[in-house]
This record gives sequence, structure tokens and C-alpha cells, in this order.
Amino acid sequence: MKVKQHLQQPLPIRQPCEVAAKEVMPSIRASIAYVLVNEFKLSKYEAARLLGLTPAAVSNYIEGRRGEKYMAKILNDKAKAEKIREAAMIILAYSSDAKSSERFQNITCAICSSVNEVAQMYGCHYLTMKKPEQLHA
Repeated sequence: MKVKQHLQQPLPIRQPCEVAAKEVMPSIRASIAYVLVNEFKLSKYEAARLLGLTPAAVSNYIEGRRGEKYMAKILNDKAKAEKIREAAMIILAYSSDAKSSERFQNITCAICSSVNEVAQMYGCHYLTMKKPEQLHA
């Protein structure tokens, strides 16, 4: 009986990368999709092609049915929103050179680590490597 009760209790510690994959990254993708469609005026089909998603997924992101948990927190923060715009421009330029890829990864990691409460509580490898303000242009 005690084993069954123990198995029903939630785990006290969640892994930062688990939260990132399930909650934060969808919000980052949703924010990028929002910027591509609403600010850069791309069609949902074109945004989907650039993001490697279906048009339905882009619609779900934009309409808040997917990735909504941190989207407002990202887009309502001036610095985070600017990083999202920069990430969208990298995607729009379809630049896959090493420097652009590294910059895109740094942007997404900086945003993720700044909104991921679990990473802030328990640590995140990215947070120990670089601070968002230390990212190079």
C-alpha cells in the first residue's frame, strides 16, 4: 500500500531540460511564428515551411492553443521580444551557416533559461556557461 501511495505522489524535482522541451520551447516557437506572421506578414504556410511545421501547427501557436504558457511573458518583455525578432530574422534569411546557427541557439537558450522557473531553481547548464547579456552579436 505504501508503495502505491509513493508512486502517486509527484516527483519533487523536474529536470530543467524536460520543462524546456515540453513547455518553454513550444512557447518560443509560438512566439517566432507569431512574429513571422503578424509582424513580418508571412502567410501561415510560409511560416510553417520556414519553421519545419504544418500550417495547422502555426495556427495553433498563433491562436494560443499550443505553446501559450510563456508566450505572453516572452513577447511582452522588450528584451525577449527583440531576441525573438532576431531569431525570426535568422529563420527568414534561411541562414544555416555556423555563426547564424550558433546565434540562433544562443537566443533560444537565453530566452529559455530566463523564463524556465525550474532552470532558475535547480540550475541549467546554459546558465552556468553564459549569461544572456554576455552573448555576442
